[in-house]
Amino acid sequence: MLLFKQIDSNLIGVKKIDSSIFSSKEINQVLIINKISSKKRALEILSTKSLLNQMGEDREITYNSYGAPQISKDKYISISHSAELVSIILSENKCGLDIEKISNRAIKIFNRFEKQKKLIEKDSDLATLIWSAKECIFKLYQKGNINFKEDIIISKIDSKKNKISVLFKEEKIILNYQKINNHFLVYFCS
Repeated sequence: MLLFKQIDSNLIGVKKIDSSIFSSKEINQVLIINKISSKKRALEILSTKSLLNQMGEDREITYNSYGAPQISKDKYISISHSAELVSIILSENKCGLDIEKISNRAIKIFNRFEKQKKLIEKDSDLATLIWSAKECIFKLYQKGNINFKEDIIISKIDSKKNKISVLFKEEKIILNYQKINNHFLVYFCS
Protein backbone atom coordinates (compact mmCIF):
# COMPACT_ATOMS: atom_id res chain seq x y z
CA MET A 1 0.00 0.00 0.00
CA LEU A 2 1.39 3.37 -1.04
CA LEU A 3 -0.67 6.55 -0.96
CA PHE A 4 0.27 10.09 -1.94
CA LYS A 5 -1.79 13.23 -1.52
CA GLN A 6 -0.80 16.61 -2.94
CA ILE A 7 -2.23 19.61 -1.06
CA ASP A 8 -1.04 22.87 -2.61
CA SER A 9 2.76 22.68 -2.27
CA ASN A 10 2.56 19.97 0.42
CA LEU A 11 2.98 16.26 -0.22
CA ILE A 12 1.73 13.55 2.12
CA GLY A 13 2.81 9.93 1.75
CA VAL A 14 1.58 6.84 3.59
CA LYS A 15 3.15 3.40 3.26
CA LYS A 16 2.73 0.02 4.90
CA ILE A 17 5.65 -1.06 7.08
CA ASP A 18 6.58 -4.35 5.41
CA SER A 19 9.48 -6.35 6.83
CA SER A 20 9.58 -8.60 3.76
CA ILE A 21 11.03 -5.87 1.53
CA PHE A 22 14.16 -5.44 3.68
CA SER A 23 16.95 -7.99 4.03
CA SER A 24 18.27 -9.18 7.38
CA LYS A 25 21.54 -7.44 6.50
CA GLU A 26 19.77 -4.07 6.01
CA ILE A 27 17.89 -4.46 9.30
CA ASN A 28 21.07 -5.43 11.18
CA GLN A 29 22.97 -2.46 9.72
CA VAL A 30 20.29 -0.08 10.99
CA LEU A 31 20.39 -1.74 14.42
CA ILE A 32 24.17 -1.27 14.62
CA ILE A 33 24.43 2.21 13.07
CA ASN A 34 21.62 3.64 15.22
CA LYS A 35 22.68 1.72 18.35
CA ILE A 36 19.20 0.31 18.88
CA SER A 37 18.00 -3.18 19.75
CA SER A 38 14.42 -2.97 18.47
CA LYS A 39 13.77 -4.64 15.13
CA LYS A 40 10.45 -2.74 15.01
CA ARG A 41 12.30 0.58 15.28
CA ALA A 42 14.79 -0.51 12.59
CA LEU A 43 11.88 -1.31 10.25
CA GLU A 44 10.36 2.13 10.97
CA ILE A 45 13.66 3.80 10.01
CA LEU A 46 14.01 1.75 6.82
CA SER A 47 10.36 2.29 5.87
CA THR A 48 10.69 6.04 6.46
CA LYS A 49 13.74 6.24 4.18
CA SER A 50 11.99 4.14 1.55
CA LEU A 51 8.85 6.32 1.61
CA LEU A 52 10.90 9.50 1.52
CA ASN A 53 12.75 8.24 -1.57
CA GLN A 54 9.43 7.34 -3.22
CA MET A 55 8.28 10.90 -2.50
CA GLY A 56 11.25 12.19 -4.51
CA GLU A 57 13.51 13.19 -1.60
CA ASP A 58 16.91 11.65 -1.06
CA ARG A 59 18.21 14.04 1.60
CA GLU A 60 19.25 12.81 5.03
CA ILE A 61 16.88 13.38 7.94
CA THR A 62 18.38 15.08 11.00
CA TYR A 63 16.72 15.92 14.31
CA ASN A 64 16.59 19.12 16.35
CA SER A 65 17.30 19.24 20.09
CA TYR A 66 13.65 18.35 20.82
CA GLY A 67 13.70 15.30 18.55
CA ALA A 68 11.74 16.87 15.69
CA PRO A 69 12.86 15.76 12.21
CA GLN A 70 14.48 18.20 9.79
CA ILE A 71 15.31 17.70 6.14
CA SER A 72 16.69 21.02 4.86
CA LYS A 73 16.56 24.76 5.39
CA ASP A 74 13.97 25.25 2.65
CA LYS A 75 11.65 22.33 3.40
CA TYR A 76 9.79 21.09 6.48
CA ILE A 77 9.04 17.47 7.33
CA SER A 78 6.90 15.62 9.85
CA ILE A 79 6.98 11.84 10.29
CA SER A 80 4.70 9.42 12.11
CA HIS A 81 4.56 5.65 12.58
CA SER A 82 1.81 3.34 13.73
CA ALA A 83 2.12 -0.39 14.22
CA GLU A 84 1.50 -0.90 10.50
CA LEU A 85 2.03 2.38 8.64
CA VAL A 86 4.57 5.15 8.20
CA SER A 87 3.46 8.61 7.09
CA ILE A 88 5.40 11.69 6.02
CA ILE A 89 4.45 15.23 5.12
CA LEU A 90 6.83 17.47 3.16
CA SER A 91 6.12 21.18 2.92
CA GLU A 92 7.63 24.58 2.23
CA ASN A 93 5.83 25.72 5.42
CA LYS A 94 5.65 24.45 8.99
CA CYS A 95 3.68 21.22 9.08
CA GLY A 96 2.71 18.41 11.39
CA LEU A 97 1.15 15.00 11.04
CA ASP A 98 0.27 11.95 13.06
CA ILE A 99 -1.08 8.54 12.18
CA GLU A 100 -2.66 6.27 14.78
CA LYS A 101 -4.24 2.86 14.61
CA ILE A 102 -7.76 2.92 16.02
CA SER A 103 -7.78 0.90 19.22
CA ASN A 104 -8.96 0.89 22.82
CA ARG A 105 -5.51 2.09 23.94
CA ALA A 106 -6.60 5.73 23.59
CA ILE A 107 -9.65 5.10 25.78
CA LYS A 108 -7.43 3.59 28.50
CA ILE A 109 -5.22 6.70 28.68
CA PHE A 110 -7.91 9.26 27.81
CA ASN A 111 -7.88 10.92 31.25
CA ARG A 112 -4.15 11.63 30.90
CA PHE A 113 -4.53 13.71 27.72
CA GLU A 114 -8.09 15.07 27.67
CA LYS A 115 -9.94 17.02 30.34
CA GLN A 116 -13.23 17.15 28.40
CA LYS A 117 -14.36 13.70 29.54
CA LYS A 118 -17.87 14.25 28.18
CA LEU A 119 -16.48 14.03 24.62
CA ILE A 120 -16.18 10.28 24.90
CA GLU A 121 -17.44 7.31 26.80
CA LYS A 122 -16.30 4.14 25.05
CA ASP A 123 -15.71 5.36 21.53
CA SER A 124 -12.25 4.18 20.45
CA ASP A 125 -12.57 6.00 17.10
CA LEU A 126 -13.14 9.37 18.78
CA ALA A 127 -10.50 8.80 21.47
CA THR A 128 -7.93 7.84 18.82
CA LEU A 129 -8.82 10.85 16.67
CA ILE A 130 -8.43 13.24 19.63
CA TRP A 131 -5.10 11.65 20.63
CA SER A 132 -3.85 11.88 17.04
CA ALA A 133 -4.89 15.56 16.81
CA LYS A 134 -2.94 16.34 19.97
CA GLU A 135 0.10 14.45 18.65
CA CYS A 136 -0.13 16.41 15.40
CA ILE A 137 -0.02 19.71 17.33
CA PHE A 138 2.95 18.46 19.36
CA LYS A 139 4.82 17.62 16.14
CA LEU A 140 3.87 20.96 14.60
CA TYR A 141 5.19 22.88 17.62
CA GLN A 142 8.59 21.07 17.63
CA LYS A 143 9.72 22.52 20.95
CA GLY A 144 8.58 20.09 23.62
CA ASN A 145 7.17 21.20 26.98
CA ILE A 146 3.52 20.76 26.01
CA ASN A 147 0.85 19.67 28.46
CA PHE A 148 -1.52 17.64 26.25
CA LYS A 149 -4.38 18.09 28.71
CA GLU A 150 -4.08 21.84 29.37
CA ASP A 151 -2.35 23.33 26.30
CA ILE A 152 -4.21 21.52 23.49
CA ILE A 153 -7.99 21.87 23.62
CA ILE A 154 -10.17 20.21 20.99
CA SER A 155 -12.99 22.68 20.39
CA LYS A 156 -14.83 21.05 17.46
CA ILE A 157 -14.67 17.99 15.22
CA ASP A 158 -16.44 18.44 11.88
CA SER A 159 -16.87 14.91 10.51
CA LYS A 160 -18.50 16.17 7.30
CA LYS A 161 -15.48 18.29 6.32
CA ASN A 162 -12.89 16.12 8.13
CA LYS A 163 -11.65 19.13 10.13
CA ILE A 164 -10.66 19.48 13.77
CA SER A 165 -10.62 22.89 15.47
CA VAL A 166 -7.96 23.10 18.14
CA LEU A 167 -7.06 25.80 20.61
CA PHE A 168 -3.32 25.59 21.26
CA LYS A 169 -1.93 28.06 23.77
CA GLU A 170 -4.70 30.53 22.81
CA GLU A 171 -4.09 30.11 19.05
CA LYS A 172 -6.82 28.56 16.88
CA ILE A 173 -5.52 25.88 14.51
CA ILE A 174 -7.56 23.87 12.01
CA LEU A 175 -6.34 20.33 11.39
CA ASN A 176 -7.40 18.00 8.59
CA TYR A 177 -7.96 14.30 9.00
CA GLN A 178 -8.89 11.22 7.09
CA LYS A 179 -9.50 7.61 7.90
CA ILE A 180 -7.21 5.15 6.14
CA ASN A 181 -8.21 1.55 6.74
CA ASN A 182 -8.27 1.26 10.54
CA HIS A 183 -6.10 4.35 11.13
CA PHE A 184 -6.58 8.10 11.49
CA LEU A 185 -4.20 10.41 9.67
CA VAL A 186 -4.28 13.93 11.12
CA TYR A 187 -2.25 16.71 9.50
CA PHE A 188 -1.64 20.43 9.33
CA CYS A 189 -0.17 22.35 6.39
CA SER A 190 -0.03 26.13 6.57
